[in-house]
Amino acid sequence: MYNIKYTELAEADLSDLFSIIYDDKPAVAIKYIDKLDKFIKLLEENPFMGVECKHKKIDRECRILIYENYLIFYTVQEEEVIIIRILNVHHDYGNKL
Repeated sequence: MYNIKYTELAEADLSDLFSIIYDDKPAVAIKYIDKLDKFIKLLEENPFMGVECKHKKIDRECRILIYENYLIFYTVQEEEVIIIRILNVHHDYGNKL
């Protein structure tokens, strides 16, 4: 089983996402982040389930996991999955990596 770690940027992305939802619907924000966290934890046992970034024309060694309207960018290193960013599909994510 792989360990999951978040970069500071990924933690900030989660915090921003939570805040955006929380402003309108606090209970929904908690449930949404919980579901997202459970989805990301699937990487503990299936670290290569995401698509390679190069297939999406991103010039970086990483993988992408899609959860609803969010792209989870991550790398797999030894026994760790490192979450790089969690970005909305509607943003220019190519410039944020």
